[in-house]
Amino acid sequence: MRSQGDTPNQSQASLQQARRAPPVGRALRILLGLALMIYVTPVYFRVPVRVAVGSLLLMLGLISIYSLIHLVVSRRIVAFGPSLGAVVALGSLVALYTAGASGLPFVGGGKGQLAAVTFLGVSLVVAGVRAAPGCEVMAIPALLFGKHTELVCVIFSPLDSLERKLRSKHGV
Repeated sequence: MRSQGDTPNQSQASLQQARRAPPVGRALRILLGLALMIYVTPVYFRVPVRVAVGSLLLMLGLISIYSLIHLVVSRRIVAFGPSLGAVVALGSLVALYTAGASGLPFVGGGKGQLAAVTFLGVSLVVAGVRAAPGCEVMAIPALLFGKHTELVCVIFSPLDSLERKLRSKHGV
């Protein structure tokens, strides 16, 4: 990855840059996250207090789950590939959203859906602001632990890769 004219510091800086989400990917993450948060915020004022509080508690649970996934992946306790880890990470969010439509205790009655959408919106904004590439649902644990988790994102990883490729062709 290092060219002949690069010093070790230049090569390390270019490697760090490659690990960051490129500008268009960052902007898309932030815009989508803000759109989700703008969409979901009025819901908190229309639902009963128990649903709003339940959703916020579920968000704390999501942060705990994703922190656990972060620790497992970053310490290589279980051999998750980046793609399998992303499926597990996104699967948790999809499962909570789906369970939110049910009448199950704790997650049902819309609590799970509200928590999942709010968590995703906040995670997207955090990922965009921090230029975190890959799986956006891991952005909050990465912020808490100070280390990025190398998991791919179904939508943003291919876009980031394309943007990097286009930027390298144009020398930007």
